[in-house]
Amino acid sequence: MLLGQRANGKSYQVKKTVIEDAFKNGRKFVYLRRYRSDIKQNACESYFLDMPVEKLTNGQYQGITAYQGHFYFYNVDEETGKVIKGMDIGEYNALNEDERYKSHVYENVRNIIYEEFITDKIYLTDEPRRLQQYISTVLRREKGTVFLVGNTLSRVCPYFSEWCLDGVLKQKQGTIEVYHFHVDNENTIDIAVENCASANYENTMFFGKASKQIVSGEWDVHEMPKLPRSQQEYEKVYELLIEHQTFTFVMQLLVEPVDGGMVVFIYPFSERSKKKYQRKVTRAFSDNPFETAILGQNIAEQHILNCFKLGKVCYSDNLTGEDFRHVNDVMQIVPLKQ
Repeated sequence: MLLGQRANGKSYQVKKTVIEDAFKNGRKFVYLRRYRSDIKQNACESYFLDMPVEKLTNGQYQGITAYQGHFYFYNVDEETGKVIKGMDIGEYNALNEDERYKSHVYENVRNIIYEEFITDKIYLTDEPRRLQQYISTVLRREKGTVFLVGNTLSRVCPYFSEWCLDGVLKQKQGTIEVYHFHVDNENTIDIAVENCASANYENTMFFGKASKQIVSGEWDVHEMPKLPRSQQEYEKVYELLIEHQTFTFVMQLLVEPVDGGMVVFIYPFSERSKKKYQRKVTRAFSDNPFETAILGQNIAEQHILNCFKLGKVCYSDNLTGEDFRHVNDVMQIVPLKQ
């Protein structure tokens, strides 16, 4: 799992690795994306345009072409200018079409590249499970390597929670952490997570908040509203927990001291507070009447919904606001539009 800023060499090194493996050892690869629209022929060919194919193949081939779901080394006929396909080195698939691949035979495939596995939009339903099922289709009973490559767009990622990668959100750049999953007494699956070091390049094309993620690899965040007064100046009339994956937020309904206006304030929950909360919004099933998947019909929670509709929502910091926005996109508990 390779995380980090754009243009820091994550994809380049992975592509170089699988191409060399295909040429030298005959171990093919699959280039995987989330949707069919991401694997059009031109886009797949463009993915490998930065590869020094002639050098990697000792001058045997000039480039890589995509044709009918497969990648081939190619040479160009000097007289006709036509592309002459050579060695078949891999395929390209879309994860949202995983069902259609179940009867397909992936001969000699040992490497899988899943690009852009982190998104700031919507993941496929039960995506980590579907990825593993797709991998079982490709590798069958063989062992191989799966490269998950992603930019640091959103910390709310189902892979982090599903695979218990607890340290990812706090992992420092330039470090690698390995997680071990014991399948049985004889087999262990290793997930190596690298938060790739910043490339330390300067590009004056980027500015403002966006430049932090693009240039330095920080998690992508937007400017979020903060309380205009100290939190202690407001009267707290209601509070609850919002829980999703590894994220837990405290949501408070506050009353402004002068004019009596209401505002919602959201900040991260801390285990160190040791405070008990009766009310919780979570997708986890419970027969506890105070734990539900959405906000309820009581007066306080209806006021909270109204605050969201009116844009009367503040956060302790930008990162909390960004995390909550992505959590809400998944849980759909409030109509958040900012």
